[in-house]
Amino acid sequence: MMAQKPRRVARPFQRYLVALAVGALAAALTLPLSSRLGPTLGDLLAISVLGDCNDCENDIVLVTITEETLAQFPYRSPIDRGFLAQLIETIDAASPKKIGLDVLLDGPSEPAKDQQLLDAIDRSKAPVILAEAGTREHLTPEQAAHLQAVLSGRENASIVLQRDEADGILRHLPRIEEENGRSAPSFTEALSGKSLPGKLTAERIIYQYRSDGTSPFPQYPAQTVAYLPKAWFTDKYVLIGTDLPYVDQHPTPMVSMVGSEAGTLTGIEVHATILAQLLSGRSLGAVSLLQSIALMVLAGLAASFGFLMIARPLTYFTLLFLAIGTYLFAAWMLVSLETLLLPVLGPPAAAVCSALIMALIRWRKDRSERVFLRSAFSKYVSPALVKRLTSGDISLKLGGEKRPVTYLFTDLQGFTSLSETLPPEQMAELLNSYLDRICDLATEHGAIIDKIIGDAVVCFFGAPDVDAHQARHALDLSLALDTFCESFRADANDRSIALGVTRIGIHHGEAVIGNFGGSRFFDYTGIGDTVNTAARLEGANKFLGTRICVSNTVAAKCPGHHFRPLGDLVLKGRSQPVACFEPISDEDLSADWMQAYQAAYLKMSEGSPDALSCLESVAELKPGDGPTRFHIERLRDGAAGTKVTLSEK
Repeated sequence: MMAQKPRRVARPFQRYLVALAVGALAAALTLPLSSRLGPTLGDLLAISVLGDCNDCENDIVLVTITEETLAQFPYRSPIDRGFLAQLIETIDAASPKKIGLDVLLDGPSEPAKDQQLLDAIDRSKAPVILAEAGTREHLTPEQAAHLQAVLSGRENASIVLQRDEADGILRHLPRIEEENGRSAPSFTEALSGKSLPGKLTAERIIYQYRSDGTSPFPQYPAQTVAYLPKAWFTDKYVLIGTDLPYVDQHPTPMVSMVGSEAGTLTGIEVHATILAQLLSGRSLGAVSLLQSIALMVLAGLAASFGFLMIARPLTYFTLLFLAIGTYLFAAWMLVSLETLLLPVLGPPAAAVCSALIMALIRWRKDRSERVFLRSAFSKYVSPALVKRLTSGDISLKLGGEKRPVTYLFTDLQGFTSLSETLPPEQMAELLNSYLDRICDLATEHGAIIDKIIGDAVVCFFGAPDVDAHQARHALDLSLALDTFCESFRADANDRSIALGVTRIGIHHGEAVIGNFGGSRFFDYTGIGDTVNTAARLEGANKFLGTRICVSNTVAAKCPGHHFRPLGDLVLKGRSQPVACFEPISDEDLSADWMQAYQAAYLKMSEGSPDALSCLESVAELKPGDGPTRFHIERLRDGAAGTKVTLSEK
């Protein structure tokens, strides 16, 4: 008892340990998939819920430097500083709120024009926010030094935007890190005068789009500004930047919805989007990678531990998908409330993966247990029956059904007396080796082993599966058993063990087959006259001097086999006689003594007075023939015909 306690304590602990490992494994397995597809699904959710800008209004205007703008200058880079000076003066004259120049002044051009631009910036009544980048934007030390000299004493802010490392999509608000001991605000913070949210956590950019595909912000080519009404810029945040192919272009989450061309925005458009978000006070938190992994692990653990707690698979998976649906609905609600964007793929995928792994483990465990049950149970019950039981084809409940079956009984003559003279070890070894081969032969021929009683074996054909050739299979089994038993007996006799013959009786007919017994213990067995008749036929061999005795219902269903008649036996419990036969070989069929026996039996069936003399002639040809000797004794005692009433075995 003491040795069993650790198992009872350790087993639940082991199950929980497996569930813990499965939850973590599921998160690890689904992480690559969720890392690749999860952000895209999050993009679709955020844009579909928050991105509609058909009715939105803002105070942001974009002035873009395009290819047409550059075409009027003798050189493309740097952008003509004199033109930029005139552009700022023109916009400032319209009284904007602020001007943001998203153009890096990181190198000299014509000195007069450089000074003209700086003077225009300094004279501007509207604050002008200059672009700052530093070495983070791959500036050379010389460029960075020149830029810092230009920015010194003037308002400036960082234009650095950070793409996701996984796919290069620009999703989150910029988080500016200190460089050279100084920290510049972001471009949009300087323009709006408000701080970006999410200093400690990731924060999503809320992109906006119009259904007609146009930009939510008015955009004017820089060369046309001088000809536009000043009112278009009054009290506006005016952002000046480039709109050039392959220059300052950023793929955004809208790529998933409108394609790569329309979903790619210029840096100035991205800054305008962030500025509009800051001005409106909108905010959408985002889960970091570590937080997403933690949610996946939690989802995997919840699914694995839930699998342990809920026994019914249908109930478990129903609750699992309800939980996933609830999670996705909560994710949608949080986005609608502009609170938080949860990972929409990772945790559900981890939960499903965890559930499938647990189901696989359960399946393998159940399969292993079924194999063990089949192996262990088949030591006591027919392997064919065990296979059906473990497959669920046979229900373990009381009751039966009437069906045609063929029953076969065997009995080892004189073993009870013999066992009293043998040492227990020798008797057990002898009996076990005998029964082991008997059961193997029965199984090989497709029989269901009903029971083993001492040295006797009972089996049947025709259930639980229908067997159209059950009688022939039973007869083939009896012949195989007889061959083995005679060889086994000869070997035992050579070892000075006086082992008797094995007697076999077979009968075909209807019986009620099913589970019979009580609620605690029952057998899959047969009940009825067919079973009793087969048992009586096995016992009849003792009187007839035969080893195999089959009924006429068996012989009639075995064409191709040869039989000799034994008599019409009136068995105990039956009023009508049963015609019985003994299977014989081809060699015996053509033997002279068998021909004589058949003729003598015919005379006996006709009631001829010559039957006795004919049988005596058979005895001379075959002195040790049991049926011949049995009928001679009957006829000498005054009996006639082939009808024989046998006493109880």
